Amino acid sequence: MMSETSIIKEKILHKGAEAYLYLGTWFGKKVIFKQRIPKRYRTIELDYQIRSKRTINEARALIKAKNYGINVPIVYEIDPNTATIVMQYIEGEKLKDLMTKMNEEKKIEIFRTLGKYIAILHDNGHIHGDITTSNIIVTRNQNIVLIDFGLHENSETIEDKSVDLHLFKRVLISSHGEDYKICYEAFLEGYISQYDDDKKNLCEEIIENINIVESRGRYVKQEDRK
Repeated sequence: MMSETSIIKEKILHKGAEAYLYLGTWFGKKVIFKQRIPKRYRTIELDYQIRSKRTINEARALIKAKNYGINVPIVYEIDPNTATIVMQYIEGEKLKDLMTKMNEEKKIEIFRTLGKYIAILHDNGHIHGDITTSNIIVTRNQNIVLIDFGLHENSETIEDKSVDLHLFKRVLISSHGEDYKICYEAFLEGYISQYDDDKKNLCEEIIENINIVESRGRYVKQEDRK
């Protein structure tokens, strides 16, 4: 358990459905405290187990991603008892807020990098689960940092990887329609570039399966309208 003397939570940055984000300091470092909040509809014991497990899962995913060479926040401490992760505070702006300020060349560069990041995760059996432009921080040095592994899962299946990409594609279409084509193409270029020749067929299957995922989605929507 974290020592209270090492923690200074200065203010709440975000209140999510699953967790609160606090800005503060940890042994003199500027950090983010991500704390999963209790759910009253669950029994106390079950709630503790779920929050603790998800906290450990997210922290481990961040640590592994960092070891793979992906820019993610550094994890400083994990406290399963309070379902809290202490991680590096990233100075920068969300990609979502920068989209209208950047030229096409810069967007292509950023989305290629993002594609490479996601391919590295997928190739190592990780599903991010929430790839959005809100979960990408661009620092003052123009580094691209992937954040929020709260929905992370471990999976080697083509289906799960395709769904991960499909959900990202939907985000681009709905939030950045005007830039969708160039950004998605750049993303796929980066994604494909990370697969070795002996895994190119696997990569093609993942991308081709996105169309199958999309067709199922359209079918469900049609059924819902009846």
